[in-house]
Amino acid sequence: MKKNSNTSTGITRRNFIKAASLSAAGLSFIGALPASFKAMVKQESSRIKSRIVLIKNPEVINNEGIVDTSLLSDMLEKAIMKYSGEKSAANFWKNNFLKDKSIGLKVNTLGLNSIADTTLTNHFDAFTKAIIESCGKAGIKEDRFIIWDRSEEELISAGYKIQKENGKTRILGCVESRRGDGGIGYTDEEYPVGDKKTRLTKILTEMCDSIINIPLIKDHGTAGFTGALKNHYGTINNAREFHANNCTSPGIPEVNTIPIIQKKQKLIISNALSCVFNGGPRWDRKFMWNFGGILIGTDPVAIDTVMFNIINEKRKLEGMPPISENVAKHFRLSQELGLGTNNMNEIDLIEIS
Repeated sequence: MKKNSNTSTGITRRNFIKAASLSAAGLSFIGALPASFKAMVKQESSRIKSRIVLIKNPEVINNEGIVDTSLLSDMLEKAIMKYSGEKSAANFWKNNFLKDKSIGLKVNTLGLNSIADTTLTNHFDAFTKAIIESCGKAGIKEDRFIIWDRSEEELISAGYKIQKENGKTRILGCVESRRGDGGIGYTDEEYPVGDKKTRLTKILTEMCDSIINIPLIKDHGTAGFTGALKNHYGTINNAREFHANNCTSPGIPEVNTIPIIQKKQKLIISNALSCVFNGGPRWDRKFMWNFGGILIGTDPVAIDTVMFNIINEKRKLEGMPPISENVAKHFRLSQELGLGTNNMNEIDLIEIS
């Protein structure tokens, strides 16, 4: 395979990922990248390639789940610079987020009961702090950020403390618990999702000018895989209604076509420090592994495709069958809806290792 023109020592495309790639639907990626990113994406064979940067260092997290925060910050800086072409991460934040009054960090804290109150959840808080501290170098103050997920109960299980006061980073749940009571709540307005409807959290619609999607690498018993696309099941009020036919009748693809989600989601930074290769979306110690990575991009289908192949490579190493693309069918369907590409030939994947 031809090397990327920006490739330097230690930076390559992941051949094993391309070999394991999902079958393409034959569509070119013409997704709506923000204007500031378009100049970074090179064109080959009349196709716009979706850039994904993957940085990995096994020493960033240890077997007890403790994160080397200094190393994590350095990895994030390098990944953003490589992704954006900027001389510093601060320049990237200034050019793309400085004017946003509030920035939501959408995390995924589902299924942590078995490891709650242990150091194995340390990477959640460490990861969001690294992003906020990086933005701080661009003059973006910590009180501009809202860390949020579906429920306060789940955020607490990840080691977060609910914080609703102004003047510091707020940490909020759409609801207080999985029962669906309390919390910030949802819009009165209903949004079409295929032949169904949903309501969106007011955190997204009323409190955030932009959001950074922070998915994980986990398998999922129904959808096959849960990443950036499925992370927005934590944005809607009735996720249980969208699990038929591997979360596709309608489901993950249609949820991600909701205009306000597309408008406000400006960046995806995947927390791939600790991952789950089996039994997900629940976390189980025996199926967790430290990948020690960060992925950055704007195309949710492309970033999920790369992460999907990473998890299947891990399953292969463990002597397990791969997750079938006939189960994780939302990749292909999302591409067909114009949300991005699941064709590795249309993904400009750069690894820093």
